[in-house]
Amino acid sequence: MSGWLQLSVTQFETKEDVITYLLVNMEGTASAWALPHLANMGTDKATIRSVNDFDKAFERAFFDPDEQRAAERKITTLTQTTTAAAYATEFRTLLMSLDWNDAALRAQFYKGLHWHVKQQLAQKEDQPQDLEALIAAAIQIDNVRRELEISCPPRENRPKSSATTSTTRSANTSTPCVDSDRLKADPNYVSEAERQHRRDEKLCIKCGKAGHRFAECRTGWKGPHKGKETAKIAETEPEKE
Repeated sequence: MSGWLQLSVTQFETKEDVITYLLVNMEGTASAWALPHLANMGTDKATIRSVNDFDKAFERAFFDPDEQRAAERKITTLTQTTTAAAYATEFRTLLMSLDWNDAALRAQFYKGLHWHVKQQLAQKEDQPQDLEALIAAAIQIDNVRRELEISCPPRENRPKSSATTSTTRSANTSTPCVDSDRLKADPNYVSEAERQHRRDEKLCIKCGKAGHRFAECRTGWKGPHKGKETAKIAETEPEKE
């Protein structure tokens, strides 16, 4: 209001005329506040004798004395939780109640930015020299970042390469190696790799067939393996008399 008073004072003959005009045109709560001052105009009880007196009295009556301290608390804890544009709007609202210089405001605004925006700002060759330039740069960087996030699918949704897929398929479908020496000694032997393979394929661990579990398997145990040479001798050897 002080700016308006300085411009309007030349339109009246005396300072008292300016004050009277202002007090008469008050409305609502301000009108109730103005009435006692109007009654005291031109007397020894008058506390408003100049434009400056009016300005101070009006501020004491209608402005919260703790407004600046409250704004300082809010702005020092303010951080970017959504877009940089929304953060800048809230920041600008709070700074209206502060008397900080541009350097302090610039440092506080930077502090509350998203870490990704800070990272990109730090890489700029031409650093912003005032608050408005910093706000504009931060909003531009944040907008680009969000556009990239929308255009690029999340990592888990990206298509896998054919090489990875074929390798995985080969690994899953390959038959586990069988220990031939162990199998000759025990025809019922099933290696740990083969057992795991049968579990994965939901096959019987004992016989390797589907449709039943090990406890339900009706396949008998295999007998000991006979060598080919021994069997041949047994077949050709004549009966002894």
